[in-house]
Amino acid sequence: MAQKKQDAKDGYGIGAVARITGLTDHTIRVWERRYKAVVARRTESGRRVYTPAHVEKLGLLKQLTDRGIAIGKIASKSNPALRKAVIEHGQVTTKSLPDTVRVAVLGNLVRTQILENPGALEIVVADNDAERFVTDLEHQTVDVVIVETAILDGQALKQLKSYLSLGRAQSGLLVYNFGQKSVIERAIKSGVMVLRSPVGAPDIRSTIHRLPVAASETMRGQAEPPETNGASDWRFSGTIAPRRFTQQQLAYLASISSSIECECPQNLAELVNNLTAFEVYSAHCASRDADEAALHHYLHQTCAEARALIEMALEKVVKAEKISL
Repeated sequence: MAQKKQDAKDGYGIGAVARITGLTDHTIRVWERRYKAVVARRTESGRRVYTPAHVEKLGLLKQLTDRGIAIGKIASKSNPALRKAVIEHGQVTTKSLPDTVRVAVLGNLVRTQILENPGALEIVVADNDAERFVTDLEHQTVDVVIVETAILDGQALKQLKSYLSLGRAQSGLLVYNFGQKSVIERAIKSGVMVLRSPVGAPDIRSTIHRLPVAASETMRGQAEPPETNGASDWRFSGTIAPRRFTQQQLAYLASISSSIECECPQNLAELVNNLTAFEVYSAHCASRDADEAALHHYLHQTCAEARALIEMALEKVVKAEKISL
């Protein structure tokens, strides 16, 4: 009995499968009942439970049927055969992501889900403010960019693609509340995955590890500081530390001095906010030449390092004061 319970926990319900693959619950049931594309295990209560292999197959079938191939012709094919068919039809390659996946997240919900259960995911950029997110992303190289959006429309897809280029990312994921069907289909065909909210950590991790990599758009390598002709003293090789607090959390910490005797949370939160503001300013400050650009790059990275140190101090104060965020 205990084993059955564990198996169910490790599998995916039909709702989760629908969110990951972009299929409807109805389509999944039809493909299972009529075409035997997959055969879900049933729990004692009759609930369908799908394995990761089932999820991958349904996702591949979705990609191929979106290209006009009849489900009856491909439902019985194995996953390797379907992957090959996807490549042959010019969709995407299936290049693997690295063991540790560097993730950039614009939005709070996905960030929270990943932090609670990261697995092999490492958040290197996270913010709910687009301007700060862009500033951080410009100085990082990531594997996956995740964007949360209330409405999945053409503008949201265009914005994600600009972030992919900025962060030299392999793949993108859009997490949305409401979406236009034509844009969702266009996103999937271009190699961008979509998930409809609400989502959990297992959905996010599973989707990320199945993300296709657009062969013509894969850009790897490390972010480089601006070239200079002489100001080598401005070189700074450190990386930008990811942010530890959301703007909502900082706003809360900056406002609670009246409820606790110690004002350290308020003062430290204000310091983080000020450093963050200068971090963004220095990253976009106009430069007359390459040497001045290198100086601003140095100021930006030095400020980011200072911000990270103050955030660590604030984290310790929050823990010591038993403040709930």
